[in-house]
Amino acid sequence: MSTPVIALSLALLISVIFGLRLWGRVRETESLLRSLARGEEPGPRAWSFSPELAALLEDSVRQEESARRLESQSAFNLQAVLSSMSEGVMVTDADQSVRVVNDAFRKLFDLTFDPVGGSVISSLRETVVEELVRQTFAEGQQLLREITIQSPGDSATKYLEVSAMPLTTDGQITGAVFVFHDITQIRQLETLRRDFVSNVSHELRTPLSIFHGYVENLLEDPVMPKAERREIYEIMAKHSRRLNALLEDLLTLARLESRRLEFEPVAIDIEGFLEEFTRDWRPRLSEQGLAFRVDCEPGMPPLVADALRLEQVLTNLLSNAEKFTSAGGEIVLRARPVDQLMELSVRDDGPGIPSQDLPHIFERFYRVEKARGREKGGTGLGLSIVKHIVALHGGTVDARSQLGRGTTIVVGFPLRPFISPASD
Repeated sequence: MSTPVIALSLALLISVIFGLRLWGRVRETESLLRSLARGEEPGPRAWSFSPELAALLEDSVRQEESARRLESQSAFNLQAVLSSMSEGVMVTDADQSVRVVNDAFRKLFDLTFDPVGGSVISSLRETVVEELVRQTFAEGQQLLREITIQSPGDSATKYLEVSAMPLTTDGQITGAVFVFHDITQIRQLETLRRDFVSNVSHELRTPLSIFHGYVENLLEDPVMPKAERREIYEIMAKHSRRLNALLEDLLTLARLESRRLEFEPVAIDIEGFLEEFTRDWRPRLSEQGLAFRVDCEPGMPPLVADALRLEQVLTNLLSNAEKFTSAGGEIVLRARPVDQLMELSVRDDGPGIPSQDLPHIFERFYRVEKARGREKGGTGLGLSIVKHIVALHGGTVDARSQLGRGTTIVVGFPLRPFISPASD
C-alpha cells in the first residue's frame, strides 16, 4: 500500500475516533443537563470530561439554587406576614387586577372563592372599592378613605378605613396596595354613646323641669295654702325618687359593663330562696289586685350564683310585670332545670309586646309604652341590667310575648361552678 493511501486512512480513522469521542461527550453533556434540569445531583464522574465546563455548570447550579431558596423564603415571609395581619390586604397590578389577598381580606368581604386574577369589581362587586382603586391610580399618591359596604351574609353595614398606596417603578405606577381596617365596632360604640347621652338627657329633663317649675311657684307665692304646698312637695318627692332610681341604675349598669362589681357566688337552694324572696312581694301585689303564684318543684339542684344579683334580677322582672299587669291579672314566677340551665321565668297576662319591639326590650332606655313606663316610675334600664347580670354569670335571656296574652321573660343560669369575674 502506498504512503499517501496509508496517510489518508490514518487521517480518516483519527477523524472517526475523534468524532465518536466528541459525540459521546455531547451525549454525556445532554444527559448531565437533563439531570440538572430535573434538580438531580450528578455524580462526580459526570464532570470528568471537562473541568472548565464543570466549574461553569456548578456555579450556575449554585446561583439557581440560591435564587430558588431566596424566592421560596421571600414568598414564605410574605405569606407569614399577610396571614398574621388582622387587617385585610389587597394588591393590584397596573391593569387593576387582583394579584394578592390575605385571609383577613377574604373574611372581610365574605369571599368563598379565590379572587386573584380577576378584576376588582368582578371579585368584590363593590363599586365603592373599584372607585377607590381608580382614584389611587389616577392621583398616584397615598389615600386614606372611610367606606361602607353591605355584608352579604346578614346585610349588615360594615365601616372600613382604607389606606391605599400606589407602587411605582421608574416613575410608572405598576400596582397598588390597599389595607382595609374594620372600624364597624368603633362606629357602633360611637352611636351607642350618642344615643346613651341623648336618652339620659331626656330622662333627666322632665323631673328637673318639674323641680324648676314648682320651686318658682313656691318662691312667687310664699303664703301658698298648706294643702297646695303639700301636693307640690309630694310631686317633687316622687320625681326625686325617680331621679335617685335612675342614677342608681346608671351606676349599676356602668359597674356591670366595666366588670367592677364584686360577685360572691354561693350555692343557692332555689326553693328556699324564692320562698324568702317573695315574702314581701305577695302583700304588695295583693294590694294592687294581682294574683301571684310561684311554681317551683321540690328537690331541684342548687344554683351557684351571686344571691344579691339574683335577687336584683328577679326584682326587676317582677317590677316590670307589676307595671304592665292590670288589676285582676296574674303573675307567675317559675323555676325549673332545663338541660344544663336553671331557668327562672316571670309571666304576666298584660297587654303583651309587639313583635317588632320584642328584640329590643333588653336595650338601655327602650320602652314599649314610654308614657306608661315613666308614669309607673320605671327608668328604662331594668331589663338591660338583667341581661348584663345574667351574662356575667354565663347565662341566657329570652322574651316571649303575644299581643293581648301577656309576656314571659326567661333567664337561664348555668348549673355548673361559677368563677367570679372579680377574681379573674
